[in-house]
Amino acid sequence: MANKPKLPVQNGLFEGGITCPDVQNLPWIIDHRGIDTVEVRVPGSVFQPVLLKPHQQNIEVGPGKLDAHEEQFVRDLVNYLYPHGGQPWSEQTPLKWGDSEIWLKRNIEKRKDSFCLRVDDSDWFYPDFILWILDHKTKTQTFGFVDPKGMIIGAGKGWADYKIVCTLYMPHVLERQLAESNQQVEYQGETWKFRVRGALVSTAPFASLVAQGKFRVLDNSDTMVAPTQEEFRRGRIAFQKQGDTSYIKDTLDLLTTDSVLDDLLARTALLFDRNHTYFTPQSESDYDLLIRKDNLRDTDSESAFVQNIVEAYLKQKDASAANAIISKRCRQQLVHYAKEGGILGFGAEKAHELRDHPTPAEELWKRKENQPQK
Repeated sequence: MANKPKLPVQNGLFEGGITCPDVQNLPWIIDHRGIDTVEVRVPGSVFQPVLLKPHQQNIEVGPGKLDAHEEQFVRDLVNYLYPHGGQPWSEQTPLKWGDSEIWLKRNIEKRKDSFCLRVDDSDWFYPDFILWILDHKTKTQTFGFVDPKGMIIGAGKGWADYKIVCTLYMPHVLERQLAESNQQVEYQGETWKFRVRGALVSTAPFASLVAQGKFRVLDNSDTMVAPTQEEFRRGRIAFQKQGDTSYIKDTLDLLTTDSVLDDLLARTALLFDRNHTYFTPQSESDYDLLIRKDNLRDTDSESAFVQNIVEAYLKQKDASAANAIISKRCRQQLVHYAKEGGILGFGAEKAHELRDHPTPAEELWKRKENQPQK
C-alpha cells in the first residue's frame, strides 16, 4: 500500500510548527489556536506568505494582508484552475492553465520593489496582484496585474479614473517604452514575446455599477447609454461573484487576449509618445485619433483622451464595427461642413458628393490640416 503524502508543515505566524490540511482548496493554511486564519501558502506564489485579514479587532496583520475580496480572488483562482483538486502543494511550483504556467505575486502597496503605475499627475496605482503567465506554446510571457476593487468608490471618476486609465492604457505605454529600448526577453535559450496587461475585478455587482451612472458609452446613434457586462469586460472590468469562479476565466482572458479597444489604445500610446517625432497614420482609425487629439483643449489630460476613446468605441466588438462607426461619424461631419459651405475647404460641394467617400476620416483630417491658422 502506497504511503500517503505528508501534510504540509510550517512555522506558524506567532509560534510553533502546525500541521494543517487543505482548507477550501487553498493548500497551506495556518490557524493560531483557533483565533483566526492569518497565514496562507499559495502554489505558484513567488511572495510568501500571503496574509489574510483576521476578523478580530485586536489582531494586526501585515504587510500586505488580503481583505475578504482579495482572499476570494486567490481561492477562486486555485479552484477554477483545479476544480477537482490536485493543485500543487509547493509554492515553488507554478499553477497550470492549459499550455500556460501562472505565477502569482502579492503586490504590496508602497514598497520599493512593488509594481506601480501613474498617468498625468495622478497618485501611484499599486494593483493587488501580479499574474505572470508563461505560454510555452506561443512563447509569450504576459506580465498581468489584477486588482479586486469596489468600483463605485474605488473608481469614482468612471472611465477617466486613474486606476481605470492605468489598467486600460498604461500597459501600452510601457510596451512602447520597452520597444524603443530594444529590450528582449530571453527564456530557456529562446526569445519570447513580452506583454503587459491589466484587469480590474469589480467587487460591486454589475447592476450597482450601472446604477451609479459614471460608466456610460456612446451607442451607434451617439446616445450615452450604460455598457453591458460584455462591454465592461472589453473595458477590462470583470465582476466577482460569490460561489461562481467563471469571472476568473474572464480575467485570465483579459490578460492574454486583446480587443479592438486595445488596438486603438496602443496607437494612442504611439500618438502621445513624446520621444516619437511623428505619428504616421495608417488607417481610418489613426486619422480619427489625430482628429480627436487636435480637438483637445489645453486643459484636457491624457486621461480625458482615453476616456473619450473608451466612450466612443467600447460598444464596437471588432475592427470592422469600429471602422464602420468611424466612417459614419466622419461622414456626418463632412456632410455638415458641406451644408455650411466654405468650412474646412468646402466650397460649392454638395452633401451627396461626400456621403459615399471611401476614407472620410482621412479626408476630414487633410482638410483640417490645410485650414489657415487662426
